[in-house]
Amino acid sequence: MTGYSGHPLRGRAARIAFCSVVALCGLAGPALAQEGVTTGAGVPEWVKKLAIDPESSQAKKYAAQQKVRKEKEKELRKLRVKHFGDIKKTDIRQEGILKLREYTDPALFPVLVEVFEREDYDVRSAVLDIFADSATPEGDTTLTWIGIFDKSPEVRSAAIQRLNKRIKQEGGTPDGVRLVTFEGIRSGETAAMASAANLAVQLNMFEAIPWMIAGQVQFGGSGAGQGGGGGGGDGNRNGALAWILVGTQTAYVSDLTPVVGPNAVAFDPQLAVVTEGVILRVLDAAVVSYNLDLNNGLKRLASQGMDGKTVDFGWDVLAWQDWYAKEFKPYRAQKDAEAKALAAARPQAAAPATPPTKRPD
Repeated sequence: MTGYSGHPLRGRAARIAFCSVVALCGLAGPALAQEGVTTGAGVPEWVKKLAIDPESSQAKKYAAQQKVRKEKEKELRKLRVKHFGDIKKTDIRQEGILKLREYTDPALFPVLVEVFEREDYDVRSAVLDIFADSATPEGDTTLTWIGIFDKSPEVRSAAIQRLNKRIKQEGGTPDGVRLVTFEGIRSGETAAMASAANLAVQLNMFEAIPWMIAGQVQFGGSGAGQGGGGGGGDGNRNGALAWILVGTQTAYVSDLTPVVGPNAVAFDPQLAVVTEGVILRVLDAAVVSYNLDLNNGLKRLASQGMDGKTVDFGWDVLAWQDWYAKEFKPYRAQKDAEAKALAAARPQAAAPATPPTKRPD
């Protein structure tokens, strides 16, 4: 998985990261530390605590599930070829969807995502229903992953709708959902960052604020807070990146060579160019990306955390960080303390009265 300033998750790396995150949420995740999900600078403490001992029973269970995935993947691919793909007959597709709904083992969720990721919406929707109906941490995590990283806006929206219903049922945001949101914000992929920011706002995920502060401005396309540019940013480039000429060029005959033949005379002109104007030499360059979706999401989430107070420091990362440390954290700590005191002061609900025992006649 990417580091804090990593690039978008793609290909095999994305599948490995996805399997690791899903495993973390209820199965096991010995690959997590190896993939960098729970280690490294910029990783919150609550994420680091999710690392799992490779020798634990959960880790062994994860290894066993890997075998299950390999066995069932062939079945799922055959199912896809037989009932989906280019097949448009409704009855055949519906038969395939009914068979597809039988694969409810959470160990298969990453395989379901990979095998059917290019199918039409009817199949994708059925797969999302499997995740939601499972009512498991793995299903919630998978819905979050699709809602943030999937390429289809329609599928992303459908996944988030199901996820919101699941969170209402659970009464809280699972760690797996927070972890995938964390990965989306730091992924460096514009669409994923926007989806993750919107989800963080919907779920009042205030712990996402530091990630959003760091991710809203990216330098050199290499991730939040990383300097760089066309010349590498190290000042060791030999030569220039580009030359830009703003001027006028005038051609003239600089030399004239006579050419003599039998009963004929000709001339071979040599042309040259005179340049007038200005040459701009580009020795180095840096690219700064401003993520509007992340910045807007940050302002909304900050306002929600401050109970409606408008918070806007623009693109000033240092000002945002200073505000978070000196204003937001103390304010939220005070609100949490007040909520706990209020809950403690509430009288306990009286136990239901025991009905009188009827005397025998």
